[in-house]
Amino acid sequence: MSNRRQRRAIKSEINIIPFLDVLLVLLLIFMATAPIISQSVQVNLPDSNDSQTVSNQDQKPVILEVADKGNYTLSIDGIRHEQLTSEMVTQMAKTVFDKNPQQLFLVGGEKTVPYEEVINALNLLHSAGIKSVGLMTNPL
Repeated sequence: MSNRRQRRAIKSEINIIPFLDVLLVLLLIFMATAPIISQSVQVNLPDSNDSQTVSNQDQKPVILEVADKGNYTLSIDGIRHEQLTSEMVTQMAKTVFDKNPQQLFLVGGEKTVPYEEVINALNLLHSAGIKSVGLMTNPL
């Protein structure tokens, strides 16, 4: 009778296979949600601690300002050209770039302007043949 009544000892160790299954499922969930989380981060781009002042003694930079959707201002040699369309910006930038391929171009956008509009301004300069463009920020 004592053989029948013998109980098996309780195992106090964890089962590895179910534990690994749970870990792999959690890993898949984190891998699937990580890109979604990183795309929804709100950032305040216009301010920068590491802003560098552009100093060219020989020439003033050409500044393309984005104030609103489709509202561009181009400053060439200190002369502001306001209320420009995208075609006018491309044409004027190409003219300046053809005269001086070393000309420095900067793009600045107000804080309230959607980031898409700043990208559109960069695309306008790219379509004019300008490959190197700086972004303007306010130093803190």
